[in-house]
Amino acid sequence: MSINRFGLVVAVVAVAATALAGCAAPASDTAPTPSITTSIPVEDHDHIEDHGVPAVTWDAATEEKVKALATDLMGKFARPDLTDRAWFNALQPHMSADYQESAQYIDPGRIPVRHIVSGPVLVREKGNPMSVTAEFATNDGPWVLSLHRSGQEDPWLITRIAPKDS
Repeated sequence: MSINRFGLVVAVVAVAATALAGCAAPASDTAPTPSITTSIPVEDHDHIEDHGVPAVTWDAATEEKVKALATDLMGKFARPDLTDRAWFNALQPHMSADYQESAQYIDPGRIPVRHIVSGPVLVREKGNPMSVTAEFATNDGPWVLSLHRSGQEDPWLITRIAPKDS
């Protein structure tokens, strides 16, 4: 690099540095303002809030009620002698909205379950008192009836009835 070009580069850098220095905040005679500190409350882990989640439990009484309900509902499901409307009306109050949507197209005469051989055996996810599956042995092999509730006092609603392996 020639000396003339070197001098030109130094001059451009000096002008740029001066221009950038002009953008800086002007010096002040006042002392800096002290920062304000706030204290954030420490979370009390001994106090558990529910945050709107319903407190739901599972106990022996719940298990017996669910077994009785599941048996009744599976009996209403396995009714090929009913008309479509009578079959649907018998189960509809116990269906979730999603299951109602698909169940309205079921022809009870085409349901292969005619009678329940044994059951129900309740299967549920550990620590989940809101959902349960009732397994039944039927003349058509094992079938499952899935139930769900939204809260402790809410009704159990059918979310699915199907062959176990489907």
